Amino acid sequence: MRLARTANLQPQLGEEVIRLPHDTDDDTVAFSERVLTGFLAHVRREGAPVRPGRGGSPRWDACMKRLIYAAASDEERMPEVVHQYLRLGFSVGPHVREMIADERVAALDDLARFVLNECEHTRQFVRFSHMVDGSYLASFSPKANTIPLVAPYFAARMGPERFCLVDPRHRIAAFHEADTRGCTLVRLDTQLASALANRHDLADDEAYVRIMWQRFYRNTATPGRDRAQRGYDLRMHWMPRRLWDGLLELDEPTPQSVAIPARYQGGDGLLKPARS
Repeated sequence: MRLARTANLQPQLGEEVIRLPHDTDDDTVAFSERVLTGFLAHVRREGAPVRPGRGGSPRWDACMKRLIYAAASDEERMPEVVHQYLRLGFSVGPHVREMIADERVAALDDLARFVLNECEHTRQFVRFSHMVDGSYLASFSPKANTIPLVAPYFAARMGPERFCLVDPRHRIAAFHEADTRGCTLVRLDTQLASALANRHDLADDEAYVRIMWQRFYRNTATPGRDRAQRGYDLRMHWMPRRLWDGLLELDEPTPQSVAIPARYQGGDGLLKPARS
């Protein structure tokens, strides 16, 4: 038996296709949790305690983390890679932890490493905008389903704020209410995901805050990072070009003057253009 995403499935001669229920089906979710709990029990070293996490579920250990991160990958081979790793863990138990040269373990580690890197990009390059209703909104399209993995980070950083972090590529959003723990994850249809990602009803102070951020970025930037200069390759390495469209600090130069919102005013009420 092998697993594949429906969109990438190309049955071989003699293969019979069995379609699994949708991953939001209650029975499917319960079965997935049962498999994860059983896997953790099989690969746990003898005598190691099962430490409860939030909600009483088992705390993630190294094997579980690799499995969760790999399962968030967009690669076509992900379902089968995860499937083979699970079968290996159920077969050999705790020894799977030392089998770093096994091709099944190596394949899963490759996927997990990429997703972990995408999680770091998500934490670094998400930019929230202040909306007219007082909430904050950010749209980000990573190359893996990272929003469920990084949502607790933003909830901890922005605890007093109400925000929505939407990923139109994977059609998922994380909603956080002010002064609450964690986020609510919601699967979206294509139309709703696009509508959320393209909201333009910004708060009155958003333009001013963006200009302040752009000035700070320009004044603290290391010179020599333009396309024709030596530092451009280094900038592209740490700040991938595919993410630049969502980075407000890289927008075109701002207008000559912007009215300062009342709560920020301390002078003539205008933000003067920065000196070149």
